[in-house]
Amino acid sequence: MILKNHILKLQHSCRDVPWRVYTVAIILFLLISNSATAQNSTDFGGMITAEYQHSFGRFWDVNVKEDLRFDNDFSQYSRSKTSFGLDYKLKKYRLLEGLKMGVAFDYINKYTGKHLYRNRYRFSAHFTYKYDYRNWEFSFRTRYQMMMHDETTGYYNYKMQHAWRNRLSVEYHERNSRWSYGVSGELIAENKDKDLFLESILLVGNVDYRLTRRQYLSVFVRDYRDIYIESDQIRTVYFGLGWKFKH
Repeated sequence: MILKNHILKLQHSCRDVPWRVYTVAIILFLLISNSATAQNSTDFGGMITAEYQHSFGRFWDVNVKEDLRFDNDFSQYSRSKTSFGLDYKLKKYRLLEGLKMGVAFDYINKYTGKHLYRNRYRFSAHFTYKYDYRNWEFSFRTRYQMMMHDETTGYYNYKMQHAWRNRLSVEYHERNSRWSYGVSGELIAENKDKDLFLESILLVGNVDYRLTRRQYLSVFVRDYRDIYIESDQIRTVYFGLGWKFKH
């Protein structure tokens, strides 16, 4: 009898798996389609991410994140990034509910070819606004970042690079379910000749599953599309798997 109940429960939980597969397929098609921009060639890469987030008090969050990237059709190490972030929620102010601000530091180790690795140090500050409507979550983030290069392995002698990034995200959470789905688009402007110019667009699609009360698993696709395309430029689409623990 116990075995039968377990089988029936498993059948019920898997009953709507096919339409989830269709949803993932649609997201992948929209992201990797070449119709939006005419890049010269496309490379496929992989990403693995792990994140720990801890809330303390009523308004503070601290998070640590590590991600690894592989490109050249998943065969070559591309970069690693270690991130430390601190966020403050402004919800105690009624007019600012849904708004938070934060700062972050990233250490990036990037492979640049010919057995040469370059260290980068990135500092950023951001504001994020979230709005919930039924099962939907809408958010907007604006972030300003500064990045330095290591003079021992790079070519810029600690030359500072600036970027302004604006991201719009939409997520849908199934009612009484562990599943959620999201898409986002981000515009990235970088400094050239002391001015900021729009350089690239980042598109992301993700499907998340809540493993336990605190653990989440995510499957996602990231597509960088450069606006100004050079003759030898390669566009990389990353397929990723992420794990997150919230405390």
